[in-house]
Amino acid sequence: MKKTFLPLFFFLLSQQGVRAQESVQKRVGNLENRVDKVEDRVTTLEKIQNQAPAAADPESLKIQPLTVTLISKKQVMGSGQIGIKLVLEFKNLTGYGIKGFSGALVFKPEGGDIYTRRISYTHPLASDDTAKIELIITSGQTRQYLKFVKAKIVKVVLINQKLF
Repeated sequence: MKKTFLPLFFFLLSQQGVRAQESVQKRVGNLENRVDKVEDRVTTLEKIQNQAPAAADPESLKIQPLTVTLISKKQVMGSGQIGIKLVLEFKNLTGYGIKGFSGALVFKPEGGDIYTRRISYTHPLASDDTAKIELIITSGQTRQYLKFVKAKIVKVVLINQKLF
């Protein structure tokens, strides 16, 4: 009895081992397929990343809804402070009218510091329409503001734009 039981036991064990081996081979095959797909994606991304950037066309750039242009700046004095009177022109680039906007103006004079100022405008502005706004910035920091007044080129950007 022992002689017949032992070979039968080994036969059953070998059959389970064959099934387990087939299961492992199937799982390894699936993993190899997944690794191949990941390698293909990585290769594609590396090719895209190594390509020279294409020339920027206006449609591909994210366009802000409003643009701002500095029309004029003039030094003003009063009550012991020096300031700057700025005339800014805002243009609505959206395809629809807005009731107003808010955001932060960032001024960058050539060779100078960066100045920021919060702004809120609450008058209707149609599509492709412009609005001129006078803004006076005052400060006790005379030297810095004189540099701002003397700067020939001042870049102005409206960030954190919120339309309403």
